Amino acid sequence: MKKMLLSLAVSAALAGCGGGETLEDVKNDTTPVSPTISVKFDPSGGVISVPNDILLSGTQDGTLNLPDEMLGMKDGEGNPLVTRASYANPSIVVGALDGWSTQMPYVIDMTTPNGLTLDAQSVMTPGAVRIFEVEMGGPLQTDEQCAQLPSGIACKFVAELEFGPQGDFVAMTNGAGNGIVVVPVKPLKPSTTYITVLTRTLKDSSGQSVDPSSTYSLLRQNAPLVTDAQKSLQAVIQSYEEAVTKAGVDGTEIIYTAAMTTQSAGAGLAATKALLAQSLAKNAPPVIAVPGQAPMTVADALEGKVPAALLPAFQQIKLMRGVIQLPQYLAKPKTGGIEALADTYWQALCDSPVTLGGYVAQGGQLPQVTEGDDKLCESFPVPEGVPKFRSIGVDKQRFITQYNPIPKQQWLANVPVQITFPANDAARPESGWPVVILQHGITSKKEDMLGLTLSLTQAGFATVAIDHPMHGERGIDIDGDGNDEFNASTGSVLSYMNLTSLLVARDNLKQSAADLMGLRLGLNFINQASGGQVNFNTQQVSYLGHSLGSVVGPSFLAQTNAPLNPAIDGFFKVESAALASGGSGIANFLIESKSFGPFVQGSVLSSAGNLASQAFNAYLQEGAVADCGTFAADQSKYISCAYGTFRANLEAAGDTATLALIDGTVTQFGFAAQTALDSADPLNYAASVKVLQTPVYMSVVTGGVGGNAADLVIPPTTERSFLSGSLPLAGFMGLMPASETQMSQDGTPGSYVVKFSQGHHSSILTTGFDEKAGGTAAGHAAASIEMQTQVASFLKSKGLVLQVSNPDVVAN
Repeated sequence: MKKMLLSLAVSAALAGCGGGETLEDVKNDTTPVSPTISVKFDPSGGVISVPNDILLSGTQDGTLNLPDEMLGMKDGEGNPLVTRASYANPSIVVGALDGWSTQMPYVIDMTTPNGLTLDAQSVMTPGAVRIFEVEMGGPLQTDEQCAQLPSGIACKFVAELEFGPQGDFVAMTNGAGNGIVVVPVKPLKPSTTYITVLTRTLKDSSGQSVDPSSTYSLLRQNAPLVTDAQKSLQAVIQSYEEAVTKAGVDGTEIIYTAAMTTQSAGAGLAATKALLAQSLAKNAPPVIAVPGQAPMTVADALEGKVPAALLPAFQQIKLMRGVIQLPQYLAKPKTGGIEALADTYWQALCDSPVTLGGYVAQGGQLPQVTEGDDKLCESFPVPEGVPKFRSIGVDKQRFITQYNPIPKQQWLANVPVQITFPANDAARPESGWPVVILQHGITSKKEDMLGLTLSLTQAGFATVAIDHPMHGERGIDIDGDGNDEFNASTGSVLSYMNLTSLLVARDNLKQSAADLMGLRLGLNFINQASGGQVNFNTQQVSYLGHSLGSVVGPSFLAQTNAPLNPAIDGFFKVESAALASGGSGIANFLIESKSFGPFVQGSVLSSAGNLASQAFNAYLQEGAVADCGTFAADQSKYISCAYGTFRANLEAAGDTATLALIDGTVTQFGFAAQTALDSADPLNYAASVKVLQTPVYMSVVTGGVGGNAADLVIPPTTERSFLSGSLPLAGFMGLMPASETQMSQDGTPGSYVVKFSQGHHSSILTTGFDEKAGGTAAGHAAASIEMQTQVASFLKSKGLVLQVSNPDVVAN
């Protein structure tokens, strides 16, 4: 994120205006002190470290305020210069969010005169950096006392987070010694406010205590301030200190406080389930239609793609095609080119009650409710004393937030459904075949999941599968020429994981989860809609996701299994789940991915607009042609190759300044990207999956045998965050590590993670050898068989049994 833009925003909101003495005047009258390190904090001068809830000051809709929004810039006709497409810019994307990331490390910057640096040991001393969960004031608060206070004022202390690697967070100095890096060890709670406190325990390299900024010193006291903005900020800072001193902090030791409210998780997704429930109540739910068709087997689809010796077994699996209509909340792009996706992210159906409240407070009148959207909006509940949802055009941007979570349906998609089931009708249970929903990985397609159907069929399962949005048969053909302009399976991965518009990337993930809920609901009616061609037990449904299917799995499970109404909960329930090669902390694992990382970093650098970016783009046009020309037809491979050789050339030349600029650019993007993706990130649903006690199995390739590498696509862990990768996600879902057969002794299902010493990212799907992963062909084949065996045993027993047959491919 570009600090300059944030500085402009804060300056516009909080700088003194009009006549009289200003905060700047008071600061200039302060007697200078001897140079020491101090915390950078001067909102009126545009100096502030993020995350910081000062950027929620004056919000019109509950989202963070960023530059052009706050400046209110308009064109010659009075229209806002900030359009929906503007939020494709990573530097202002945070302005569409209702809070900060629950998992990203953040930096508190210091002023370091005379070559002083922070003393690293003091930063890591308990008590130097403290974090407190607090309740804030505001009309939407459920606590009666807090509801009486203005928004942005700290109301009461809730709990202190534990410092240390076994606790909730750690702190350290950055590389230059001029900033404190706060790193969450556990994810923060969504929709929760935390106050970070720095104390005089912090020392500089001369042994002196770090000082507060002169601005902060004045704000914490009753300094003679003039403007409303200055007085408001003074009240905010003083409320922070009052809240934490009540928690036991010595007020004389405080040198800095800053609040950060984390963004909501599930905003929009829970509403899509409610909308599906409404369709059920109206007797118009999505239904999987299965038109009459000539009989096929999976062997027909896999001929030439699997060893011939396996085809007789696949001939015992029937293959059919269905279709289901699913509501789409992503708008269709109107033209080709990746930039056409910029403003297609989810839009709220209604005006935010926060915006409506401000409109009424300023004398606006709400008209009578009419039909259509306005009627539907008013049907959704709101807290007492808050205006009901309406659709009258007051909220111009209509971002999806916890305050405005109802997404607008843009169109209905006819989504093809792949259906398989055992050909042996005599073995079918009286209640019908239990079903496994299969979901494929990024750049893949539903047909690639057919290899899994053999082991699942042998365990007595039917399967259904759909493509993710912008994949397989769900690509978008703008001009009707038969070629998809947007399809991550056949074209660029950016069609789905859109690095040029992070809100679109986030909402593709949400759309995948919403589609899965619609598919799960539609399964209930497949027997009738098939005219007797299938006979499924739609009350026994499991889920199996690979890669991207594993990434969206936790959000799907958390929403579909969340209690809504006892009369309909069974229509959505998923009994157990298997997640293969997934992970959390999406931005960080993409940056560190051996497969996608060079493309991600190269794409970020290419669009950064700084000197390093200009040099890299020049290299892409000229020098890279000689080095990477063999990949010219494949954008992803070309950029990946060029980025690798460009960095190698800089390293060979000893150009550390440019390398540092590149790394800083990628880090800034990572912060913005993870913050934007956070509400769709599986980590924010892990706790819900654990609480719901949905049995979950997860397989992770950690490698280690015979040179077999760890997963090259989604790493088990990352260096950038304690919370990114496969294993952190497994831990926060409560999955128990297992390396041998597990069997419940008391009838309680278990949840397990199994680490594989051999295999590769796609071993769950294929016995094939991936040379890039190292190891041996035999080891990869054995890992594939073992993964499929484990999945079948786990899902068949609904988590009561996990069969480990080949410990040679399992890591301890």
